[in-house]
Amino acid sequence: MNRFGGVICAAILLFAGTALAAGPTTHTRTLNVTGVLMPAAPGDVDNAEGGACNVDPWVHKCSSTAPGTCQCGEITVSKASGSMDTGKQTVSNFFVTIDQNLNPATEPTVGSGPNPNCSPILGILTDTSSTESKTLNLFAFSCKKVIGISNGNPTGTHVSDTIGGGWGISATHAPAPDASGWGTLTGSDTKKTHAISVKFSGLVTE
Repeated sequence: MNRFGGVICAAILLFAGTALAAGPTTHTRTLNVTGVLMPAAPGDVDNAEGGACNVDPWVHKCSSTAPGTCQCGEITVSKASGSMDTGKQTVSNFFVTIDQNLNPATEPTVGSGPNPNCSPILGILTDTSSTESKTLNLFAFSCKKVIGISNGNPTGTHVSDTIGGGWGISATHAPAPDASGWGTLTGSDTKKTHAISVKFSGLVTE
């Protein structure tokens, strides 16, 4: 074999070795969701479990079995963007169980001031594109936002909620292709219109 042929063979072996060594990589992924939050259909609610959503084991939890302890909501997504999945994304099966029995503001309202409240949330959603699919479990909280407090309106007006928390890729619904990841989320909802927006960011390995 001449020197030129040896160089070609060496290059082929080098590229083949690189291809065989290629594996999962980790990158920052995002997902931005806007939609409307409304009470879920009766068939998606387990009143024997305090009103928790019954659509998936992750959200089928409530701190009490007393009816009305939890609220099950479904978010109908009108827009989804970001890099969680490659290509145009669609978010579906977005459900949240809001536990109104657990409130860190255990000291009751003083006088006629606003009623303090934050509630834990368990949520789930599925994000899909033409080539990928991931189901995300959400562990979050919602705290009420009050404005317009005055002598004439000492309790103020509850206009929206501030949302925060974390998320992770669910193993119950296997991602395609195989992936793992977790991160944080922030968002808000508007009480008058039920509009909600949530932003997800974190690391995904696939």
